[in-house]
Amino acid sequence: MEKIQEDILMKARSYRGIITSALRLYTASFRKIFKATWLFTLVYSLIVSVLGTWLTTKLLPVVLQIIALPQYKWLIVKEHTTLLCASLVLFILGIMVLLLIFGIIAGKLKEHKDTNIIATPLRWFAKPIFWHSFRAMLKAAGRHWLLTLGILLVGLVVVVPICLFACLPVIILTVAAIQAHIGTLMSDPFAMPSYIDWLAAGTWFLAAFLQVYILTSLLFIGYYAYGSAETQKKEREQQKPNIQ
Repeated sequence: MEKIQEDILMKARSYRGIITSALRLYTASFRKIFKATWLFTLVYSLIVSVLGTWLTTKLLPVVLQIIALPQYKWLIVKEHTTLLCASLVLFILGIMVLLLIFGIIAGKLKEHKDTNIIATPLRWFAKPIFWHSFRAMLKAAGRHWLLTLGILLVGLVVVVPICLFACLPVIILTVAAIQAHIGTLMSDPFAMPSYIDWLAAGTWFLAAFLQVYILTSLLFIGYYAYGSAETQKKEREQQKPNIQ
């Protein structure tokens, strides 16, 4: 009973209390969140893997050519129109899948708000509440935008170092690819291994998969920030004199 009382959403909390409660709920419910989102996270990671491989092996040379030869930039863009358009389509598709994942998690948080538990869905798309929950979350964040901004900034201080650590292989690979492509443009090629495509695909896939579950912790922080803001708002309204 005491633990349930500690996890009640509608309760005034400090920044530290919000983050602590959010991370406690996230870690306790991670298995259920994973079961509800793993398929979409897999799709998202595959999209990022393909896009990241193109970036490492194909898009970076195009960008460097445009920088080195700005007078021919439109000719270079025209020559690689198919690649650029396909990359843009994949990027938009990846954003849509990521928003879908956030919508599913928002639905799980709504379940927690209503029932104080997060249930694992019995089947995919059991209820069409993903986008409705996501819109409700954005509306609540906009209504308390100042508190939301403060909570996200504090959350980013905690999350960004973890994200950078998870992305370290991608950062190293990208820097090496940039050096290799610059060397090629300057007639001093720095050879990349023949398996660079598979190496890039695996590195980007793993980084994307980890990033999803690192970034979703911010949704839990925003969830408890919403409960704290609503509670403080009600307390202020109760303190106002009742003028008839």
